[in-house]
Amino acid sequence: MEEVAGRTRLKYTKSVILYLHNVYNVPKMTAVPSHIPLIMDGVKVSQATFIVATTLALIAVARFIYIYVRARLQFPGPPVKNFWTGNLDQTMADNVHEKWLQWNREYGHVFQTWNGLFSRVIYIGDPGMINAITTSNWAKSAAQYDGFRPLSGDALFVQTNHEKWHMQRKRLAPAFQPQVIDAQYGAFAKHLTRCVEYLDNAAEDKSLVDFSSLHVLISLDFIGDIAYGMDFRALTPGTVSRIPQLFEIVLPELMKCGLFPLRARFPILKQTRAMHSAIAELRLMAEKAVENARHTTDEASNNPKKRSKKIFEILAK
Repeated sequence: MEEVAGRTRLKYTKSVILYLHNVYNVPKMTAVPSHIPLIMDGVKVSQATFIVATTLALIAVARFIYIYVRARLQFPGPPVKNFWTGNLDQTMADNVHEKWLQWNREYGHVFQTWNGLFSRVIYIGDPGMINAITTSNWAKSAAQYDGFRPLSGDALFVQTNHEKWHMQRKRLAPAFQPQVIDAQYGAFAKHLTRCVEYLDNAAEDKSLVDFSSLHVLISLDFIGDIAYGMDFRALTPGTVSRIPQLFEIVLPELMKCGLFPLRARFPILKQTRAMHSAIAELRLMAEKAVENARHTTDEASNNPKKRSKKIFEILAK
């Protein structure tokens, strides 16, 4: 009985060897384990899986290339020197705001830069488009707004919670009433006169004027006057104001944090830590300005209802 079973197994083994040799081109051998046909069947399945996976991968790559090329052609912008880093060598520079002005003149009011293969930033300088965007209920990028949070905190500008935004906007509304705006014309005329004097001095000295920085300085003086009752003297010739110095430290790094919010959350770099220190100094100056303004504004009036409502009182709530 055992001899018959042995001859049967030997006959079966020879048949398997012949089958493997003819079908899979496996060399003939004297003994083949019984699991080889299962492995060979498994190879057939793996080959099919590999073909399907490769096909899907090629389709995904082709689709990505199509989307990327289409996005690259959607808006003009500075050339990309490296696909992996995009325009980061330019957008992460300290003078990136100067490049924005240059690109706006060179590529128009709508252009784009790339942070690599998977991310881009679209810049809009057209007043009509800006008005359409700001007056519409567009979704805000919470991740990018986190990058500006070190300076703006939880203020109206970076508020992504609609209920908080509505509450803040409602509190700020009295500051834009007609009678409040009318009362600010005197301050505006004073600081605008300073701006004209600044330009006159620059013309006499035949020096260049950066109007973007000029607008920041005159805005600081105007806001300090109407919001805190203080004269920051940021635009006064011959004076050195600490506030513009702090903004020169903050703004270049803040723009980088807007692109990479984790940069602000984990201040590893020296310039990021310097930005946080400058912001802390700015906040301390603002707190002192609010405290001083509340003690000096309308001291002659004993009736709080008759006191003029300053913007700083609304912002400090």
